[in-house]
Amino acid sequence: MPIFKSTFNILTKPWEDEVFDPNWMDSDKLVLPPKKDWDYARPLQIEDVNIWEVILEHGGGWGLYASWDPYAEFYLLRLGSLGMETYYGAGVQKHLTKRLKELNISFSQNDIWVEPEDMWIYQEAEPKSNTLILP
Repeated sequence: MPIFKSTFNILTKPWEDEVFDPNWMDSDKLVLPPKKDWDYARPLQIEDVNIWEVILEHGGGWGLYASWDPYAEFYLLRLGSLGMETYYGAGVQKHLTKRLKELNISFSQNDIWVEPEDMWIYQEAEPKSNTLILP
């Protein structure tokens, strides 16, 4: 079952809490929190994200999170005491994968269904931003 956290959960109390509705457990099907799509009219910022999907978390404040609400190609990589990095835009998965390998962070990749009109997001391109945020 996926885990979701708010920006507050990640930045202030990364070791506790998650976005959770106890009624999600009342279904025999996977129930996910609501989301809206990002329109890419401007670069997404950490402050714009209400809910993140937890991709992976490690001790010491290390973690990788994907923007869920709004839903976009925007990732937050927490590097413990080293700060954070954000990855945003079309083709960003390639750059993020390279960075995770540089940091020797193991991860798994899953296939997802993408609507034809949204395929541009997953094409080879330079990301619109890659930001290092120091503590």
